[in-house]
Amino acid sequence: MPTSPPTRCSEGGCHELTTTGRCDAHTRKAWANPSKAWRAGSTRQHRRWRAARLAEEPECRRCGATKDLQVDHIVPLSEGGSRWDPANAQTLCATCHEVKSAEDRRRRTRERYLST
Repeated sequence: MPTSPPTRCSEGGCHELTTTGRCDAHTRKAWANPSKAWRAGSTRQHRRWRAARLAEEPECRRCGATKDLQVDHIVPLSEGGSRWDPANAQTLCATCHEVKSAEDRRRRTRERYLST
């Protein structure tokens, strides 16, 4: 099977030659901390859904912040929440989103513990 000719690694400032776009060191680094484009949900549909949600609600629902906004599923997908339903989405700043996600994890852990 023919391979492409070696080119420089696509990571800025790296001069290693590769045939895959990134050298071995940067491939491992990229997968350890994936960019937004590599994460699940980075589809065109997801980007449109997110943009529409942020346009409708341009500030954090909990604290009112207007920077570093993210869209959160109110009922997590892992618990049967609807992926695309606007009623299952809310705008949160990164800090409030982390707090809400931690609350969800604690609640799930507590429910599992009480059900045994």
